[in-house]
Amino acid sequence: MTVDWDIDIAAASKVLTDTVTEAEPFDGLATTYGENLTAIMEGLNYDVFTIVAVAIGEYAEHWSPTLEAAANQVGASLTGAQNALMAYMEGQEEMALTAQRNAANGVIPDPPGTPEAPKPTGENIAV
Repeated sequence: MTVDWDIDIAAASKVLTDTVTEAEPFDGLATTYGENLTAIMEGLNYDVFTIVAVAIGEYAEHWSPTLEAAANQVGASLTGAQNALMAYMEGQEEMALTAQRNAANGVIPDPPGTPEAPKPTGENIAV
C-alpha cells in the first residue's frame, strides 16, 4: 500500500488559521465561565432564590471539568496539526537538500517503486 503525502501547504495553513480564528471567542468564554456563574449566583442572594443559586452552582461544578477538557483538547489539536504541518515542510526541505547533496556526490537514486538492486557505478563493465 502506497501513501500519498502530497499536502497542500497553503490550504492546510488556511484551515488552521480559520479554525484558530473561529475558536478564539471560546477562549474568553472558557476563562470567564466560572466568573459569570458566580456573578449570577451572587445576584440571587435572596432566600427565595437559594434553590436556584444552588442549582447553578451544581451545574457549574458538573460542567466545568468538561468545558476545560474540551478547551484543552481544541488547543492541543490545533497545536498538533500546526506542528505536523511544520514537520512536513521541514521534511520536504530536508529531502530536497539530501537530493542535492546526493546529486553533487554522484549518487544515482533508484526510481520510485524499484526493488533494491545494485546501483550503476558509471563504469563500463561490458569490456
